[in-house]
Amino acid sequence: MARVFRVCCSLLIFLILSTKVTSYEKTLRKIVRNQSKMVQRPFSENVAPTPWKNVSTHSIVYDNRNPFSGVSQVKTLYTNQQRPKLSALNSGRSKPTFSKVKVMKTDSVNDRLTRNSMSDGNVSSSPSTSEVVNQNIRYSNVMPNNMTIKNFYQIPIQSKFFPSVDERSSFEQGNSKENSENSIKFDNPETVKDNDTLLVKGVVTANPKRTKEPKNMNMTHSIIDIDSNNEKLDFVIEGYPMDSQKFTYNLTVDPLICAVIREVKAEIDAQNYFANFNIEPWWIRKKHFWNNIFDSRYESLMRNPKWPALKVILVPRVHVDSIWKKTFEQYHKQSVSKILSNVVKKLHFYERLTFSWNEISHLSHWWKTTTHRTRSVFRKLIKGGRLEITTGGWIEPDEATTHIFGLTHQLIEGHQWLKLHLNYTPKVAWLTNSVTHSPTVPYLLSTLDINEMVFTNLHYSWEQYLAEYQYTDFIWLQNWDHEKSFPSKLNDNFLRMGNDRYPKHAVLSHYLQYNSDGFEACGPDRDLCASYNFVNSQKNLDINSYNIKEKAEQLLEQYSKTGTLTAHNTMIAPLGGAYLYQIQSELDFQFNNYMKIADFVNFNKDLYKATVDFGTVQDYFKSITGKNKNYPTLKGDFLNYADINTGQPAYWAGFYTSRPFTKILLRRLQSTLRTTEILFSFACNFNVFRGFNLSAVFELLLKARENVARLLDRNVVSGTVTANVLKYVHNLILATVKDCWYIQELSASFLTLKPDTNTPYLQKYVYRDGEFISVFRSISPGDHIYIFNSMSHDRTEIVDIITRYSNIRVTDHNKNDVTIQINPIWKLTSDNYIKISRKFFKISFAVMVPPMTLILYKIKMTYDATNNAAAIFCSACIVEETGNDKTIFPFYIHPIQSGDIQLESYKHRLVFDELTGFLKTVAEKETGKLKQVFIDYGAFRGSYVNSGMFLFNTNTTKPLHDMLASYRSGNKSKLLFIVSGQVTTELTTIYGRLLQHTTKIFNILNSPLSSAIYIESKVDYDVSPINRELEMFLSIQTDITNGNPPQLFTDNNSFQYTSRVLNISRRIESNVYPITSMVYIQDKQSRLSLMTDHAQGVTALQEGQLVVLLDRRILFDDMRGTQEGLADKQMFRDIKAVYKTNLAGTNEGEPLSQFNLVNFPSMELVTLRVIF
Repeated sequence: MARVFRVCCSLLIFLILSTKVTSYEKTLRKIVRNQSKMVQRPFSENVAPTPWKNVSTHSIVYDNRNPFSGVSQVKTLYTNQQRPKLSALNSGRSKPTFSKVKVMKTDSVNDRLTRNSMSDGNVSSSPSTSEVVNQNIRYSNVMPNNMTIKNFYQIPIQSKFFPSVDERSSFEQGNSKENSENSIKFDNPETVKDNDTLLVKGVVTANPKRTKEPKNMNMTHSIIDIDSNNEKLDFVIEGYPMDSQKFTYNLTVDPLICAVIREVKAEIDAQNYFANFNIEPWWIRKKHFWNNIFDSRYESLMRNPKWPALKVILVPRVHVDSIWKKTFEQYHKQSVSKILSNVVKKLHFYERLTFSWNEISHLSHWWKTTTHRTRSVFRKLIKGGRLEITTGGWIEPDEATTHIFGLTHQLIEGHQWLKLHLNYTPKVAWLTNSVTHSPTVPYLLSTLDINEMVFTNLHYSWEQYLAEYQYTDFIWLQNWDHEKSFPSKLNDNFLRMGNDRYPKHAVLSHYLQYNSDGFEACGPDRDLCASYNFVNSQKNLDINSYNIKEKAEQLLEQYSKTGTLTAHNTMIAPLGGAYLYQIQSELDFQFNNYMKIADFVNFNKDLYKATVDFGTVQDYFKSITGKNKNYPTLKGDFLNYADINTGQPAYWAGFYTSRPFTKILLRRLQSTLRTTEILFSFACNFNVFRGFNLSAVFELLLKARENVARLLDRNVVSGTVTANVLKYVHNLILATVKDCWYIQELSASFLTLKPDTNTPYLQKYVYRDGEFISVFRSISPGDHIYIFNSMSHDRTEIVDIITRYSNIRVTDHNKNDVTIQINPIWKLTSDNYIKISRKFFKISFAVMVPPMTLILYKIKMTYDATNNAAAIFCSACIVEETGNDKTIFPFYIHPIQSGDIQLESYKHRLVFDELTGFLKTVAEKETGKLKQVFIDYGAFRGSYVNSGMFLFNTNTTKPLHDMLASYRSGNKSKLLFIVSGQVTTELTTIYGRLLQHTTKIFNILNSPLSSAIYIESKVDYDVSPINRELEMFLSIQTDITNGNPPQLFTDNNSFQYTSRVLNISRRIESNVYPITSMVYIQDKQSRLSLMTDHAQGVTALQEGQLVVLLDRRILFDDMRGTQEGLADKQMFRDIKAVYKTNLAGTNEGEPLSQFNLVNFPSMELVTLRVIF
């Protein structure tokens, strides 16, 4: 009887395993933001294995100080309950109906090996039953638009990881004649010799047929009742069934460009002009460009009867910061609230006084606490035009290091508040806080119907050029904008019609001379102008009848000289500075004294040929558009800024890279907010909260939006806040992201709940690589994981989860097993060994998620994990002594043999240098071409002058430093750690605590991931003053001939790309530019693109090279306001993706001179870039 029972049980198990699983799917896609660049997973990126911190087996501690340390996070929520799945969200006007579509699936899931036991050895050979997949598969360069990929994985046997000399030779030469067409041929076979290399392959077999299976379209719609306890009904689905083993990627397969746009013609090309400027003229020692030539022109114009009369518009204003040397609350309580109250009182008292305000974050905070009477007066002043609000942004951002999402978000927050509380829309912009100016900001302003702007802070060469040619006013064009049919206020003001119109996004821009937005902007004599700040000057406390003529003529001379720098002799004279007018008497002094001067000049206007009046920025543009209808056009940007305050060039390029860890956190916080808003919008649209306190959740979201916008302040996003305030910033980031996670949990829970339940059940899962497993816990069998794609296109991602169990498997919504890879968790010990954990494991698997879709994956127990365990090769590894009783240790650890190392996927063959462990060549299997891609690390030595938190300046005697010199000389030994499996293959080179460099390739067919080479740099500068005055960089040297001098293409705020020709004869500082997401170089044959997850500086020292700055420690104060250097000790992970594109044989295979410089990267590249 027992025997019969065992037979029946076996039969039952077989039937269960072979049962076809039916499920339903709906795919209803909605494109929400065509130009959004942010991807939410939700909070970070897929990163490689990292050092493991000892964690108690009984409890997991959550570090409130650092929520994202080396974050590798997917947009994942998990539960241990069975729940229905919402596979896509409807964006239509009504709720969708659902069609029952039976999954007609004939192919079964891959069989899993079943063993009752396995060896638990640390070092042993791989199972002899492992097979090597045939490598002689031919891949065509032409792929269909709708690519179908199918993965069969096998881990190769040990002989294929470390082939003998005979085996390597036979591998290269053993192809028969009938298979000769499938062989891979390299241009330079002598460069890579198999008998000198260690071959490590992540083996993937493509489906040779790759044919589409016919789909049964059933357009009959019906409502399906979901039973969470029924394993056959996991999801509410509409549309066609999806084979989980086949990822359909509906992306542009042309790996070149997604659009070809004609380049706009402009009178001034900013990049070309700057490349030809003399950036070290003789006059920089005088700290100013004004000389006797400008004096001669001034005197000549004053005698010219045709020269128009001078018109001076006095614009009282004040500069305030949201977060810099103090917290937002401290600034507001101690200064800003007093300033706003005083301004309202004095504007109400003095009828001729005007004022310009430029920041909404403080204004909204003040609005909550002020009286109703003051609010009424404020609205009256706004309506009357004497109180002007410019720009309308929540804060004043930095234009070089801020992502397009951040720029847009803070503008939306500010304009929504103004519309809601004041029914006011700004008409002009005031951009004088940022020292860099990107064309993205004028574009965004034009979309808000703001076609006039004022800015300052330009490179001293630009300052001299614009003054010499009287180009302080110009029309700023977008490099790609040809749309002239769109009506705009700018064309109406200039009475332009037809082809004479300015393009849609053109903005009339005024440059405030002398790089000042305060009293010093009155004229070339800065000291004299500063004395007309009647609050700070002890000599000019009062203007009276005895000194008014002298004081008025002195000031008028400065105004007149400034007027000669324009073509219309009209100028703005700002009356303000940082945190002025905290006392009411300050406004009294300024207004009364300037009013006396203005009345005196206006009374004698025929004598002085000038008028002076209080006004606003709008008054200035009304005046100049009435005088002159023609202004020069300009395209490009002003991202290279330098001052000469010390008589030497001081380049503000250091903040591009300062505090990379904070930059990473801020970028991921923006991504988290975006996904939170989308999930919350879907939940509200489907009305799923059902009695839950929705108003409290909405208030939480509003608070999060305001905090994110406030954290986009120029000094925060550029990493230039003081050390004490930096703690406040990190705490605010943590509090905001917790609120976002809570809203995500609620929204995803209610979207996936049954109609008769009303209790949230999902918890946010964030894998924090390198420290703790999760905010809540590790993944266990029985848990369910929801993954959300917030983008408007399909996404293929590698998901990493942490578990205590090695014998688990993952199934998708069709009950099919997902191919997984079990990776080790490890850390670097103090005695320079790699210790592998027996308690925890990292599970990696590939997912394909349709746009705007939640997909469910289930974690289940299995009997054998050896088939999914990655192969490990290590130069110095030990295994943790204490193990986990719940599971077995699945890894075989092999020694690393001598020679170069090779990593292979179906797309690439990577060769690494034996001595450094860094990449040196990449073989493209589709084309058979061998490309040189040398990766290395170094550092710039910082100078003791003009170098600090803001400034970048290298030591002229010894500009370069080899941070790895002790390892290259053999005094210290590096470690190598290779992990190769079914999903990814990676090599980690460890240079002590300073650097851990990981190179990873993805074993996924026909996905942008498979075309990219993932690079991760874990940098730890240790405690100060170790590594002081060193600015570490990553160097990528290729064989691309991108010109001499070299040409780079950098992104502007992840929105557009600008060509830059570097002048290598100049100092390094002048050739450093910011990137927020991507930089690429190209020639007529190929293009190499490098994508990053945060803003940083980039340059090149020679042809074919990219130099990306990673981190910096400068202990000197650069005298730019913070009174501090950079001495932070903060380990961070710098994530890069390198993507190579072949251009030969295409319409881009042309000489560089014929390239259309506004060509955009391919859609494949764009979707890969937003992975971060």
